[in-house]
Amino acid sequence: MKCPLCGARKAKRLCPAKGFQICPVCCGTKREVEIDCPSDCRYLHEGREYETGRIARAGQLPRRTARLWDGKFLSQHYRVLYALWRIILEERNRFPELIDTDVQATLDALIQTYETLDRGIYFESLPPSSLQRDLYSALKSLLEASDKELDVSTNRLKTETILDCLRFQKELAAEVVLPRPKSRAFLDELQKLAPDSQPAQIEQPRIILP
Repeated sequence: MKCPLCGARKAKRLCPAKGFQICPVCCGTKREVEIDCPSDCRYLHEGREYETGRIARAGQLPRRTARLWDGKFLSQHYRVLYALWRIILEERNRFPELIDTDVQATLDALIQTYETLDRGIYFESLPPSSLQRDLYSALKSLLEASDKELDVSTNRLKTETILDCLRFQKELAAEVVLPRPKSRAFLDELQKLAPDSQPAQIEQPRIILP
């Protein structure tokens, strides 16, 4: 049987997104581009591992801010990072169409907002889409809540701490997101980092990248 997508090559792989078999070439080229792949597809995981390895071998991984990846920083602010991950995943459950670039755009907008606040000016830099603005509001509400919820201190988070946590999230995303328009590699990675267990049960950072 020929692949229904290209009409030329032999269909050899069952595509869970399409519900029929397609050829390996269409699977590789259309994955998270034209095909909205489910996270449990084994071909998706194999493709991500290959692409991530190729990027690493080419020396194209983004730079890290050393102090943000230091174990001391991660341990000190892990509950905040974890809480942010859970909010992102909750929004993903609410809006399955959420993709990695939505998260990146939201993080950029939040960083811009808090950078202006850090300079003594309050101006909200809202992201462009309504989906991103919903995520923006959810994350901002958490960051401005009492620290008692985050078990950090009796006061609210300092702006510099918020910025550091957001910048770390941005750098983490940059290491995971793949150059595909429908990529959810970062969202799937967060699902591993922040499973459904309660934050109180987590004692040590579990930041492991592919």
